[in-house]
Amino acid sequence: MSQVFSEVLATLELSLRTFKLGVAYLLLQRLARSLVVGLVILVSVSGTAAGNGKAVVSTPHVTATLVAEVGAVVPGATHWLGLQLQLAPQWHVYWRNPGDSGYPPSFTWTLPAGARAGEIVWPLPTRIAVGPLTNFGYTREVLLAVPIEIPDDYAARSFPVRLAADWLVCKEDCIPESGTFVLDLPAVGALEKTGLGQAGLFAAARQALPMPSPPAGWSVSARVEGGEVSVRIVTPATAPPLDSLTFFPFAEGQMQASAEQRFRRQSEGYVLTLTGAEVPIGEWTSLAGILVASAGSGAGTGPIAFAVDEAIAGAAPGAIHPASPAAPDATVPAAASEGRVPLSFAAVAGLAFVGGILLNLMPCVFPILSIKLLGLVRHAGEAAEGRRQRRRHALFYTLGVVGTFLSLAGLLLALKAGGAFLGWGFQLQSPPFVGAMALLFFALGLSLSGALPIATLAQDVPGIWRQRHPNVDAFAAGALAVLVASPCTAPFMGVALGAAFTMPAALTLAVFLALALGMALPYSLLAIMPRALARLPTPGAWMARLKEFLALPLYATVVWLAWVLVEQVGPSAILYLGTGLLLVAVLAWLLHFEQPFWRTGGGIAALATALALILVMPAPTTPARSAAPGGPPSAWEPWSPAALITARAANAAVFVDFTAAWCVTCQVNKRLVLSRDVVLADFAKAGVHLMRADWTRHDPEITRALTALGRSGVPVYALYPPRGEPILLPEVLTHTSILAALARLPDAGQHARQTSLLPDERK
Repeated sequence: MSQVFSEVLATLELSLRTFKLGVAYLLLQRLARSLVVGLVILVSVSGTAAGNGKAVVSTPHVTATLVAEVGAVVPGATHWLGLQLQLAPQWHVYWRNPGDSGYPPSFTWTLPAGARAGEIVWPLPTRIAVGPLTNFGYTREVLLAVPIEIPDDYAARSFPVRLAADWLVCKEDCIPESGTFVLDLPAVGALEKTGLGQAGLFAAARQALPMPSPPAGWSVSARVEGGEVSVRIVTPATAPPLDSLTFFPFAEGQMQASAEQRFRRQSEGYVLTLTGAEVPIGEWTSLAGILVASAGSGAGTGPIAFAVDEAIAGAAPGAIHPASPAAPDATVPAAASEGRVPLSFAAVAGLAFVGGILLNLMPCVFPILSIKLLGLVRHAGEAAEGRRQRRRHALFYTLGVVGTFLSLAGLLLALKAGGAFLGWGFQLQSPPFVGAMALLFFALGLSLSGALPIATLAQDVPGIWRQRHPNVDAFAAGALAVLVASPCTAPFMGVALGAAFTMPAALTLAVFLALALGMALPYSLLAIMPRALARLPTPGAWMARLKEFLALPLYATVVWLAWVLVEQVGPSAILYLGTGLLLVAVLAWLLHFEQPFWRTGGGIAALATALALILVMPAPTTPARSAAPGGPPSAWEPWSPAALITARAANAAVFVDFTAAWCVTCQVNKRLVLSRDVVLADFAKAGVHLMRADWTRHDPEITRALTALGRSGVPVYALYPPRGEPILLPEVLTHTSILAALARLPDAGQHARQTSLLPDERK
């Protein structure tokens, strides 16, 4: 709850800074005060305030304990704290690189002012086989230690520590878990005794840490040979002979974790051969990780583990690839990977610009854009002053679109830099955000229906702000258009955004700028071109009816967002959202009062309470993935890395639908294409397994899979042959595009002869 509370305050502060113009700023000031008060009351009642944490959190499979090496802290010193995870038999958690699946534990520290937490010091992992997968992690027990720097001028007599930790614990299935831990350590002077604390536990953990570099006299080098990486180790003559070598890479998605690491002796030293990932994430240019050398039981010494970071000689784009059989029918034509060809910045920016233009045609943006077009119709026949005002509207609308796109891109880059696995549309994986959007759309619908007189709020605003209100309205409309566009991915957007997030941050922001300018262009051109405006209908009574009609898609959007919330949180979301919508209706009623108190104070209080209910909504549930509707019960199965690898190992092709309940394009493709009997029949004739990866809730494994495909959001449609690169289909699916992809599979000629497609079905 405290983490939600912190996120709420941060979100409010960001919103206040972003909308620091006009009416929105004044209203948000009042809203923030009311919302904070409401949240404090709700947190107090719920009994989940920050002070209720403890040092031990127990689940059916893990006992997690926050421990300290010393019994008291000293100003200016560096002390060690750690999270001890004791696991049930046959369960495991993950190393910094989880291997074929999973994700590592993550820590968020809350420390006194001036104190600083370092990075997790990872003990040596083990290889854990789970079916066809190989994971890197820990069984039984592990201590994840972190150095804590105490400021020199720390004067308090106690040192409170708070840790919010997340981890994934797995056996055959996986369970995301988390805990909040609190530890209050005494603070003593430099000459006082700190006490032992858990010094023995930390001393034992240090014995399990890899050495920071190879032992004296050892040399390590790496080079590309035959599409694989050969690691050569030379040891001194006095060293015992080695029986095995194992490598654990620091980076994900470069080495194939489940592949055999082939070890052989040479006349001078040893060679370990490593296989590159089938779908690599980035280029593998350096051998960075942990090498474990075993001299066998007769040598009288245990394994020797040490960190290495050596450049791979001969590493170039495409030089490292997994070996594949030489038979021609086991390969994919070169065209299969054409969507993965590196694009220049100019090409990516061009695709983003065109994608931004097409984004205006997507169903997410239509309600907002249609409202703005109504305003253009209303002022189409005005004189020169009206034309100047339209130009200002176009400018501020563009600024709203550009500013919001760049803000979202900057936030996403910052979170990725912090180690988060997120993609485009990540904000819609947050139930509070989805709930707030539902309240906003409901309020806009009431306004268009004439039931919510928002204009009366401006009566208490100083004249200088009222004069600027039209420009603020245009800016807010641009910002809102971007927020509601996030569930949609227009053609060309997927390729552009996927490539953008592999570029330096400055170029990534430039691509988002091109996307924003493309989205803002159609409305802006229409606003500043008199000839285009002359073609619009003449203003009249029909506009009032059209305005009321445009409320209907907004209400429909609220229904859809309610369904998304149920998918994320469960049926209890209806109670929270329904109460919030009721309070927005109360706000609409209060705004009809003439007294300023009821019109502003009472209305803002009602809206603040509605938002508070949404923001304290229960966290997303994580039920086992189930096949989503869209075909016969047995047509689709849940996606997982293990299921995908197992199917391909059985020489089967796999079609994966990366989707989300909040993705409008995904739902349209699902209903109009993927649920058609003729499409399912063609998949069945080709022997293709159908899997659905549901990204409605945040799922790091799906995010990693999208990143490996060069994409940052959904929809993504990938056809995986038994061997070789996946075939990426366009974001807007058709039966024809699916048949074209199936035709590129091995033995596609036989499938083409079996497939019957009527002319009117090629849509």
